[in-house]
Amino acid sequence: MNKCTRIKKNISLVYLFILMGLVISCSPNKHYELFSEKTLNLVQKAVFEVIIEKPTDDQIIYEKKLNWENIPYAIRTDKYYSVGTAFAISKTELISAFHVFELNTSENIFIRDSEGNIFEVDQVIGGCNERDILIFTVIDKTFDDFFEFAENNRMGSPVLSVGNALGEGIVIRNGFILGTVPEDDSGRWNLLKSSTDGSPGNSGGPLITPEGKVVALVTARSDNILYSIPSDVILNFDRSFLSYRIRTNYGHLLLPDKNNKMFETQIPLPIVFSEATDAILEAHRKHYETSMLELFNNAPEYLTGSNNAHLLNSYFSSIFPQFSYVDPDDGNWKLSRMSSQSYNLEEDGGLMHASRSGFNFYKIIKPRSVPLKKINTDPKYIMDLILSSIRTERTLWRGNWNGDADKYRILSYGVPASIEQFRDNLDRNWITAHWNIFYNDSVLIMYILPLPNGPVVITTIQPSPFLYEYKMDIEKICDHIFTAYEATFAEWVVFIEFQDYIPAFLNDLSFEWARNEQRFTFSCGSIFISSDRQSFNWTDNSKLFLFPFWYKNSNDLEFGIRRIDLDKDLLGYDYFTLIRNIKPDSRLGFNAMERWNNLAAKNHPFNGRAVISLSDNTGSLGAVIHTPQYDTETIFSLYHEMIDPMDEENLMQRFNAFKQGILISD
Repeated sequence: MNKCTRIKKNISLVYLFILMGLVISCSPNKHYELFSEKTLNLVQKAVFEVIIEKPTDDQIIYEKKLNWENIPYAIRTDKYYSVGTAFAISKTELISAFHVFELNTSENIFIRDSEGNIFEVDQVIGGCNERDILIFTVIDKTFDDFFEFAENNRMGSPVLSVGNALGEGIVIRNGFILGTVPEDDSGRWNLLKSSTDGSPGNSGGPLITPEGKVVALVTARSDNILYSIPSDVILNFDRSFLSYRIRTNYGHLLLPDKNNKMFETQIPLPIVFSEATDAILEAHRKHYETSMLELFNNAPEYLTGSNNAHLLNSYFSSIFPQFSYVDPDDGNWKLSRMSSQSYNLEEDGGLMHASRSGFNFYKIIKPRSVPLKKINTDPKYIMDLILSSIRTERTLWRGNWNGDADKYRILSYGVPASIEQFRDNLDRNWITAHWNIFYNDSVLIMYILPLPNGPVVITTIQPSPFLYEYKMDIEKICDHIFTAYEATFAEWVVFIEFQDYIPAFLNDLSFEWARNEQRFTFSCGSIFISSDRQSFNWTDNSKLFLFPFWYKNSNDLEFGIRRIDLDKDLLGYDYFTLIRNIKPDSRLGFNAMERWNNLAAKNHPFNGRAVISLSDNTGSLGAVIHTPQYDTETIFSLYHEMIDPMDEENLMQRFNAFKQGILISD
């Protein structure tokens, strides 16, 4: 039986007796009662469903109306989800399997009796996740009838499993004890094996003798064997605190290794159930923080260590986001090469998408009429835009006789439950949001990096209890994400007004566009560029690309603009490229050093000579334009290419006009 299974079925008390009613035949001439009427009455009065409320606040919009008529009547009319079984063991106490309740994020959890009466869970008064035991009370309910325990591990003894099988009601099924097996971790106690049947929903129910004595608590089923916690294990553990212990094995998208360690916490009892859940989650968050800190501290040193030669020599020129990561093959930090799938949006907009290890990466290009603020800061609009291009479905029901399921396309998750901000290690301001997806107890997390022509977006859908942990994961990714700042001249003019979204490495950015004169001026850090129609007939649709990355400046590590592209128009065939070239580490080998030496020697294509290709009607020209006086390991190069260049003289005139407008300060 699967742990934590949520079977959405209305509950009516049903008793199934598989072997010819209430009798079992052991010989042709003699019948024995399977159990007494007294035991049957005890089951009816002291066994309960564990249920949670169905969410009513569902703001999801679907492509078509959900067809609830395909759902069995009992499921669609019930206001609750049935999640397991519990049974009374004293006048005030009930017991169930810990995993039935584990980290439940619902505000309330209840039990329901055979007459449909519902009682809210109140306090936890005993429990241990390793033993899979939870003892609790409910509000305004005591029990005149309850089970007593008996120890019986004798192989071949008849037993009955009692539980809310498949969410269809309390089911009684018979079998025999098969023996015991040590628990998996270190054999500290034995689990009881039996041949009784079990189904999702049986978890937490009693395994009883025909006389109604509890010999074990049902927890799992595998390979047609029902596994249960024996009564001696239930009766002999410390009930002064709630014990939670589990081995964790955490990793991260950026790193090849994992951190394997034990998470343990103890919570004094008694305690209100919701407070117990909060305490476990809070302790887990601290454990996760510590584990991830250790994981990254044990990774190769980032940027300044000996494993960064490849990364610092990376030639970043992608408009789609990439991230730095540790290569599992050689342990070096490198830059990813994610390839993306593209989707067209209205009005020349676009969407690019890639996914890695459960995280989705997007680059959105703004449709013409959409305001820059909306495309960069409205999580609902952004998510709706993604859903309009990439099909995302909800499966409503898997219970058809032929195995088919009704699937419905999601058009919107509605307004997010929260909108906040996060500033990464590169001083970039991200907008964060999350949506609660109630129908499967999950959460959609989104991080948005505003950019001049539309944002970079990271999303993931994960179990609701671990919202905090996955936000930590994404924020670490944000620290290692690199992306271009690109836009048309008209869009840049608007973007620089959004000072909250200008990162520190662009804090002195200036861009002025004189449309009538077809002239622009750009300055940022040590770079100044001014150009007019002598180079190109610049327009509102001309584009400026900034590619920021890490580089060394006189042996100091800096993050700033490594490359600048200027395109005459949206086609991108006519352009200028200014690059800050950094001498590669000698460990990168011959080819890397050969490229650097050719550049330093001003060999082709950086020899200042125009080249015309008659076959494809293009021309190109490159040159070294600046070498800092006090930094012999940096060279600035300028490259120009265009279609229909006319002749070498025209190409040279345009190149020189652009070159004269560049000023680089040491």
